[in-house]
Amino acid sequence: MRPEEIPAWEPFLRRAPLFEGMSSQDIGRIALRFSVVSLPKGSTLFRQGAEPDALYIVASGQVRVVHEELGGERVAARLGYGEVLGEGGLLTGEPRSMTVKLDTSCEFLRLSRQDFESLLREIPEIALHLSQMLTKRLVAMNRLTARRSARVNRLLALVCGLGRADRLLFGLHLAFQTLEQTRRRVLLVDLSEDAGELAKSLRLQGNRIGKGELRALNTRDPLSVMGLAEPHPSGLSILSLGPDALGGFPETGIFLFLNALRGAYDFAFVLLGSAFGALDKTVVSEADEVFLVASEGARPQFRQLEADILATGVRENLFEVFLGEPEWEEWALSPSLPRQVIPWPAAIHRSFVRTEDPFEALRQSPKSEQGMGRLARRIGGLKVGIAMSAGAALGYTLIGVLKVFKREGIPVDILAGTSMGALIAAFAASGMEPEEIEQVALAIDKQWVYKNLGLDIAWLRAGIFRGTTLLSFLRTHLGTKRFSDLEIPCACVACDIETGEEVVLREGEVAEAVRASCGLPIFFQSMNLNGRFLVDGGLVNPVPTSVTATLGADILLAVDLTVPPPERIFARLESERKAAGAKGSSRLKELSFPEEPALPGIVKVFFHMIYTMEYEIAQKRSHLADVVIWPNLKGFSWADLHRAKELIAVGERAAEEQAARIKSLLPYFADYCRMPLRLLSTISGP
Repeated sequence: MRPEEIPAWEPFLRRAPLFEGMSSQDIGRIALRFSVVSLPKGSTLFRQGAEPDALYIVASGQVRVVHEELGGERVAARLGYGEVLGEGGLLTGEPRSMTVKLDTSCEFLRLSRQDFESLLREIPEIALHLSQMLTKRLVAMNRLTARRSARVNRLLALVCGLGRADRLLFGLHLAFQTLEQTRRRVLLVDLSEDAGELAKSLRLQGNRIGKGELRALNTRDPLSVMGLAEPHPSGLSILSLGPDALGGFPETGIFLFLNALRGAYDFAFVLLGSAFGALDKTVVSEADEVFLVASEGARPQFRQLEADILATGVRENLFEVFLGEPEWEEWALSPSLPRQVIPWPAAIHRSFVRTEDPFEALRQSPKSEQGMGRLARRIGGLKVGIAMSAGAALGYTLIGVLKVFKREGIPVDILAGTSMGALIAAFAASGMEPEEIEQVALAIDKQWVYKNLGLDIAWLRAGIFRGTTLLSFLRTHLGTKRFSDLEIPCACVACDIETGEEVVLREGEVAEAVRASCGLPIFFQSMNLNGRFLVDGGLVNPVPTSVTATLGADILLAVDLTVPPPERIFARLESERKAAGAKGSSRLKELSFPEEPALPGIVKVFFHMIYTMEYEIAQKRSHLADVVIWPNLKGFSWADLHRAKELIAVGERAAEEQAARIKSLLPYFADYCRMPLRLLSTISGP
């Protein structure tokens, strides 16, 4: 590094942990030994097993540290601004223990091994400081790897095939929801052709930043980048640029600017315009994730934008969002891409045009707000997944859990269920409110069971009941909805009775999947689905927490309805004592103190076998969940379909006991946001 370059680098060097506590004179002497290295996204800085020729400091961008193992790689950490790489080899002389790959275009300060050794000889006091700092960082690296990986800053590109009003509303509400859900620093950069209008909708000045201000910006100093943005009272920052502001900048200058945004904020959203030009391609290529957003009536534009983005080589980081009804899958050129549908009624657009109030506009549609919140939690790594347990009538407690979650504002982003849990999960995922599901459950009494199941008797070797009545019941409430039509991602767990394999159903008709998951062997005929004979998933995964994790949930909740054998015996005795009450105390005495225990019948033996097995499986996997809700089911039986009201109340009590613990996992419920965002429509005035 040349002496005249050091003043521009000094703000960065002072913040770098390696130089902590050093004087300006010492920093200047060391800086002369560093060289500046720039590498494009996708490059490898150094490989595992290579000779340690230098250490590096990340001056701009982000890298991925991986361990190369037999058959693949394991990500150890994601590191960014100010982090030191390769220091261990300089201290020990051992080959590189990890490979470092670039997630973005990056700029590094490089100190060669020769220069490092020269510093040790020439400046002993600096050498001592460096050695102490590097040793501390080696120890800290082992302790903080997971936290660094989870807390990495992100740059997110929003490519919208939308009209001006919808583009503004989507970008603004996604940024606000991310701020509200994560309680972290969020920036929204308006690079659209009408930049400034977004800020003005929040009663801010909305002044565009010009080329001169950008060229004078020190991209190595996050504070100078933050100084360009307009702060909103909520804590959200808005930066109005317009596509012309970066015009004429060399590509290196653009990626340095984008990395500066990433370094200054936890989440930096870049809202692009309606066209897709050279600048948009650069932003998309450098972004950590790209969101392609479309709406009704924009099919040609959506397909063109999707093709343009895929042509840049971005695929793994592309996520598609559709505003409107879910019947749009045939639009996509690449159906395998992850996507989300957010309800977006025309009333939202009309309200904004009439009032110019972006908060009042979305308040017209609570489902839209919920969808935006779900997308924000995905961005923030806070998706809440609930595993709903098997348990026949005991599954009514799941309705009580959902009622408490709704009342307490605890979000549900992913659902997975087994047997009765699959049924309740499917109802909730389809958009039914807990109160609606409760009404369905309360309508089922003994008379309903006898009437409906009595018509379904098969008298065949494959099972007592055909299961057609159950399937008809499910279609009454779910219709012919497919998994792609559900508001909340959902999966049903079944078991292939021929192979014993767990089968996770996520495609096709939802009612058929639920019927397969509920098919208790012997009682129900197996469901022939996609060439496999499927039965109750409780045989293999009664509390499917592992499935919610596979679906992408970050916070894993489970409702476990499996009951240990002693409690099941207690429940049976309680039930028999109640039944005997009308027959006199002598019969009750016989039940309480039997002289000779009766031999259990085949049905009782079968169900005790099934539920003992489910309990043991569930116990071995209970550690997977962050929070497990265990309703107190003493005194209840799997056959108590007529006791829905009591069981729902049990579920409510169990969920209320765990509500505070669940909320502690979600920053949304924290009290350290500057201002409650839900009051924005009343506080956004001048």
